[in-house]
Amino acid sequence: MSLNCTGKVLLTTNTSDDGIAQAAKSKLIENGIQESQITLGHDIQILEKDDFYVSYDPPDLVIRIVYDKKPNGMIKMKNIKMIKI
Repeated sequence: MSLNCTGKVLLTTNTSDDGIAQAAKSKLIENGIQESQITLGHDIQILEKDDFYVSYDPPDLVIRIVYDKKPNGMIKMKNIKMIKI
């Protein structure tokens, strides 16, 4: 299943290992995400509805989609896929 995201993809690896971050980015690109969509960081407030939040939960990347963002900034997400690095 190819990932189809029309918005931003926030990648947060929860590690200082640059190798993990690069491997995660490569896996996302292999799965249909455009490199220009991927942002490495931790500020989930940049996300809007239909954006992806990707976290590293060894040995997987957990992909979540934002399905709601409240006016107070609360973001609701649901898991849509797990990818092994």
